[in-house]
Amino acid sequence: MSDDFEVEAQTTGDAQQALSRAILVLKTVGFRIVACDDRNAELQGPGLNSTKQNPLLGATTIHLRCTERTLRLTAKLGGVATMQRFLTWFPLILGLSLGTIFAIAGGFGFGRAAGIPFGVPWAQGFRWILAAYAMALMPVAPWLLLSPWLIRVIRKRTNSALETLLQNAVMRGKLP
Repeated sequence: MSDDFEVEAQTTGDAQQALSRAILVLKTVGFRIVACDDRNAELQGPGLNSTKQNPLLGATTIHLRCTERTLRLTAKLGGVATMQRFLTWFPLILGLSLGTIFAIAGGFGFGRAAGIPFGVPWAQGFRWILAAYAMALMPVAPWLLLSPWLIRVIRKRTNSALETLLQNAVMRGKLP
C-alpha cells in the first residue's frame, strides 16, 4: 500500500478561506506550518503513536493547494507507516525475546532443579529450546493475524479523517 493520500473538494465559497479553516484545524491537533502563502500551505505533524490519538496524526506531511474553486489535500501517511512497522515487528520480536529468555533461564533453572544439565525431564537440550519458543510464541500468535487488520483500520480512519477535514473546510459559512 502507498504511503500517499490525495483528495480534492469543490469549494462553495472562497477557496482561501477554506484553506485557512483547514490550516486552523490542523494547527489545533499539533501540526506546524512549514510554508504558507495565499494559495499553498505545507504542514508537518508529530505522527501517530497510538490508536487512541486523533486519526489526522496518521499524516505526517500535508500539502494544501487552493485554486479558484477547489481545495486539494496531499498527504504522506508517515504516522500510519510507523504504526504498521510497530504492529508488524513488535509481536514477533516480543515472542522471540521471551522465547530466548525462557530457553536459557528456564533451561538452566529447571535443569538444575531436576538434576539434568539443561531443560526439563520431558524436554532436554534442543527439544527444550523448541518447547520454550513454542510456549513464548503462543500468546503473541493472534497478533500475527490481528496486525494486518489493525493496519487497514488505522489507514482507513486516517483517510476518512483527511477527507472529512477537507469537506468541512470547503463548506460555506462560519464555523459554529
